[in-house]
Amino acid sequence: MTDRWIDKIKESGIVGAGGAGFPTHIKLSATAEYIIVNAAECEPLIKVDQQLLEHYTEEIAEALNIVLQKTEAKKAFIAIKRKHMEVIKKINQVLSKYDKIEVFELDDIYPAGDEQVTVYEVLKKVVPQGGIPFNVGCIVCNVETVLNVFHAMKGYPVIYKYVTVTGEVPNPFTYKLPIGISYREVLKICGVENLEGKVAIDGGPMMGNIVADFDKPITKTTKAIILLDKDHTLIKKKSMTIKQTVKQSKIACIQCTRCTALCPRSLLGHDVKPHIIMRTINYGLSNMEGFKTAVGCSECGACELYACPNGLSPRKVNGMIKQEFMKAGIKVDHKGKIYEASPYREYRSIPVKRLVQRLGIKQYDLASPLIENQYAPKKVVLPLKQHVGAPATAIVEEGSSVKAGDLIAKIAEDKLGANIHASISGIITQVASDAITIEVEE
Repeated sequence: MTDRWIDKIKESGIVGAGGAGFPTHIKLSATAEYIIVNAAECEPLIKVDQQLLEHYTEEIAEALNIVLQKTEAKKAFIAIKRKHMEVIKKINQVLSKYDKIEVFELDDIYPAGDEQVTVYEVLKKVVPQGGIPFNVGCIVCNVETVLNVFHAMKGYPVIYKYVTVTGEVPNPFTYKLPIGISYREVLKICGVENLEGKVAIDGGPMMGNIVADFDKPITKTTKAIILLDKDHTLIKKKSMTIKQTVKQSKIACIQCTRCTALCPRSLLGHDVKPHIIMRTINYGLSNMEGFKTAVGCSECGACELYACPNGLSPRKVNGMIKQEFMKAGIKVDHKGKIYEASPYREYRSIPVKRLVQRLGIKQYDLASPLIENQYAPKKVVLPLKQHVGAPATAIVEEGSSVKAGDLIAKIAEDKLGANIHASISGIITQVASDAITIEVEE
C-alpha cells in the first residue's frame, strides 16, 4: 500500500522544479542511503535556490527531514556554493536541531549543479554512464522541489513557480508567479514594454533554450528568463541550426581536443569524446563507436561556450546524434563498467566568474531580490505536459468555473506524469489537446 505522504506529493503534482521535470512521487518512493538537495545553481544569473533557502529555511529543513525519514536515508546534504556565506550561516542555525542533515559547501564552478557532478562532489561516487544517482544509493532533489513537498504536506498543490527574470530588463527580480502566465506578461511586470529586437532564454545562459514565442506560458520547470538583444553573441550561438554548426565545424575544427579535456562528464570517467565525434562528422568517417560517445553528453554547453577556441558546437552535434539514435532505437550498453574520475578534474573545473566574462553577461550578474507579492494575471494557459512522461488528461469542461488549486488535469494511475492544478480562479475558456486556458471573469 502506498504511503500517504507519497499520495500527497502525487496529488500535488510536484515535479523537479528545474531540468526535465521528473515526477517527484516516483523519485521519493524509493529508499536511499543519501539525500542531496542540489542548491548549486551553477548557471550564471539564476538566483532562485539561494533566495528560497534564505527565506524558507525552516520549511525546507522540515520537508527534507521528512524525506530523510521516509526514504530511510542515513544522511542528507544541502549542497550550496560556499560563496553564499550568509545563507549558509542561516541554514546552519536551523540545522542545529537536525542531526542527520548538514551543509556541503561547493566551489564556484560550472557545472556543479549537474546532478552527477553534485553527487561526485558530495559523496565522491561516480554515477555510472547512462545511470541516475539512485544507482549509487542517492536521491537528488531541487531546492524548490523540497519546498513544494513542504506545501504538499499541508495540502497545497503546485500552482506557483519562482523565476529569476534578468538581462535587458529595468527591474531584475526573482518572482513568485502563477504557472501558465505568458513570458510577455512576466517581462511586462519587470518593466519591459517593447520586445522588438529582443530574444529571451528560458533557463540559464548555458543550457537554456531560446524563447521563440513570447506568448507561450511558463511551466513548472521554468527557472529563469534572460532577456537579451537579438545580436548578442550568446543568442547568435544558440540560434545556429545544426546544418550551420556542421558546416562551421568542417571549416574551423583544429582537433585540439579541448572539448574533451574540459568535458565535465568525461572528467567523471564517462566515455564522452566530443573531439572524436567532430572528427568523424568533419571527414565523413564511419565510426559507430565514436558516435556512441555522444550518448553520454549532458549538453551542458561547456564545450561550445567555454572550451572551444573557435567557438564551435560539439554540444549541438552530440544532441543531433542522440536524437538519431533514439529514432533508430539504438541503445548503448554500459553495464559492468567501472568509472573513475580523472586525476586532472579539479584542475580543469570551469570558474563561474571566468565563464560569466566569456559569455559577455557580466553586466547582468546583479542582485535579483525575491518578490513574494502574488501577481494576479487575467489569463493563464496550462500545458498538459510540463514534466517527463505522459501528458495529464483534462477533467474539466469549457465554461466551468474553477478556483486556484483545483485539480483540472490528472495523470493515469499506470502512467509516468503529474497532475495539473488551476493557478488562478476563473472560467475554463478552452480545453485543447495540449493545454487548458483559464480566464478571470470580468
